[in-house]
Amino acid sequence: MKKDIAKAVDYGIINKMYEEGFLYAAFGEYMRRSHNYNMFKVPFNANFSCPNWDGRLSDTGCVYCPNFARQFTYESFRKVINKGLKEQLYHQMDHYKKVGAGEKGLVYIAFGTNTYAPIDELKKIYDAALDHPDVVGLSIGTRPDCLPDEVLDLLGDYVKKGYEVWLELGQQTMHFHTVEAIKRRHGSAEMIRAVKEAKKRGILTLAFMILGLPGETPSEMRESARILSALEVDAVKIYPLLVMKETGLTAQYKSGAYRAISETEYVSLVADFIENLGPNVLVQRVSKDCGLDGKDAPLWDTHRWVVAPKVEKALMIRGTKQGSKYKLTLSADELLPLDRK
Repeated sequence: MKKDIAKAVDYGIINKMYEEGFLYAAFGEYMRRSHNYNMFKVPFNANFSCPNWDGRLSDTGCVYCPNFARQFTYESFRKVINKGLKEQLYHQMDHYKKVGAGEKGLVYIAFGTNTYAPIDELKKIYDAALDHPDVVGLSIGTRPDCLPDEVLDLLGDYVKKGYEVWLELGQQTMHFHTVEAIKRRHGSAEMIRAVKEAKKRGILTLAFMILGLPGETPSEMRESARILSALEVDAVKIYPLLVMKETGLTAQYKSGAYRAISETEYVSLVADFIENLGPNVLVQRVSKDCGLDGKDAPLWDTHRWVVAPKVEKALMIRGTKQGSKYKLTLSADELLPLDRK
């Protein structure tokens, strides 16, 4: 494995994208430019559990979680989701290359909490996921409270070998009252530690964020963007809250205790979030690919290719872009007394 993969986001590439008219730091375009080839992500199921399902923290999961979100898998993957790791890997790599997705891939270990196992078991799974000549690294979905030093050290070892390693951290919000409302059972302190410790080891971090969570205000959603930026996460995924069938949220929705977010509201909130997001944070997604059959609400099409153009239009109408409203300190000139300006 060549040891020439960037271990940090190249801000020069992002600045060039803005110069060319990009309204936000689009993850896919950045990856193509930083690697000099098209890269794809392949979903990979290693049958991990979750402490919020197996009884360690709870046996009911987060209020919106439909059995590890397995309903969201693509049709091509459903054929092999329960097959062996090698069969999954080679099937997925062949599929994505055949449809022209790119030349090389990141294996996305996506279902359950994918750092929640003994260290020896994790190593076997990660080694298997990397066992293809066109795999350049791992992208691992997990909770920020399931990253002990031993796991971070293991992932850091892959970085030292030249692999690109991303941690996709399911934080969802930076506000504790919301975390409690959705029964996430961890707070922001775990997220802060996870990002800090990952950076020490050259591991890249991505934060999942959900807009429209119960009881959360638009100003709090904007503040989450600013906190993540100050924390210097490398990327974000932004999703609307989906009311999936047979989840804890379903009862709240059907009783009227929770109102699903409208498309107009969501597009506006994403534009707000991006304006308050630091300009160097990559944006991997602005919505959730999910059909109508698996959810009770919202009933509008949340697919990213439908929502992204509407978000870009909203930013253009506003005359803004990513980072336009992100400012944490006053400049030296602004610190001068008003009578000296």
